[in-house]
Amino acid sequence: MELKTQSDFDDLIFGAKILGCGGGGEESLARTRVKYILDNNLSVNVIDPKDLPDDALICVSGMVGGRCTPECLANVEGLPETDPWPMLTATKLLESYLDEKLHSLVSTEIGAGNFLVPILVSARLGINVLDGDLCGRAKPEISISTSNVVGIPITPLTIVSSYGDEMILKTAQTDQRAESIAREMAVLSGGAVGVARCPAHWSAYKKAVIPNTMSQAKELGSAIRLARDKAKDPIEPLVRIINGQLLIPGKVKSFEAKDLGGFVIGDLILEDDKKKQYKIWFKNEYLVVWLEDKPLASSPDIICVVDANTGEGLTPWANDFPKDRDVVIVIARNNPIWYSLKGLEIFGPKHFSFDFEHTTLENL
Repeated sequence: MELKTQSDFDDLIFGAKILGCGGGGEESLARTRVKYILDNNLSVNVIDPKDLPDDALICVSGMVGGRCTPECLANVEGLPETDPWPMLTATKLLESYLDEKLHSLVSTEIGAGNFLVPILVSARLGINVLDGDLCGRAKPEISISTSNVVGIPITPLTIVSSYGDEMILKTAQTDQRAESIAREMAVLSGGAVGVARCPAHWSAYKKAVIPNTMSQAKELGSAIRLARDKAKDPIEPLVRIINGQLLIPGKVKSFEAKDLGGFVIGDLILEDDKKKQYKIWFKNEYLVVWLEDKPLASSPDIICVVDANTGEGLTPWANDFPKDRDVVIVIARNNPIWYSLKGLEIFGPKHFSFDFEHTTLENL
């Protein structure tokens, strides 16, 4: 897989925004990072997971945080920004602490903005970035990770703010506690911090990495672009490429969101042409879908909400849901690792305090 031209990155961002299930970082930040890469003629070396040696040292390079709310901004009022690339500093800090050269970086999730974090850091440091991720979609918490499923420790974890704060969390009792610490730092730092975590060798990571998801996102973006250029249905390539098992067209009836504890939380209500109502609950990302009052699908399933006419991925972070907008929900099965007992414990509906079990799409 190559990322060399503006078109390459455009297709990747378009596809990743869909597969990010409403979250996964902001598109505007992704484009800022792409512009930096292209303007500075940086090269990105994307490596297929099957080509990694067992002794290759891997880590996650990314960001933690939500929107820059007034509450978050008040915490840094009057402070000058001293580090424009906290994710880069966090990765270098972790490498220095480990005293071992990193071979490759991996993305914590699929998402327009967050895919571009390890890509940018990789380009700046001249190391590899894996064609894969640790979720198969986007998720609201760093503890929701296939690295957690297979038992790769989240620590040591480095946290760096744009205001010069640098932390090394050497140990944490649970991944969820480490998530809470990093999330609190994000709230105290204007809304986001750079992090690097889960250092381990490929011999441990090969069970956790969901391979070739970067390629899939780029393929999806390219296929939808070609379909639109030929005035064809843009939803068809989405359903085909991700093997979508539920397709729900509808119109937006209502949308409510609030910022709470570093997350964007709320509900999206759709109505189909038979007047049936669907509700989607999101916490940064789309996590549960109900048909009337019955749970229809939930994480760890891939839940995509796109514009019915363009196929563009829609997000609760923006003003994407005016009343009566025509949208389509496409739901697909995620990687099998998530449907283990441990995977469902970490990313199933009960993790988000819902009192129902995950329903497999095959049983609907």
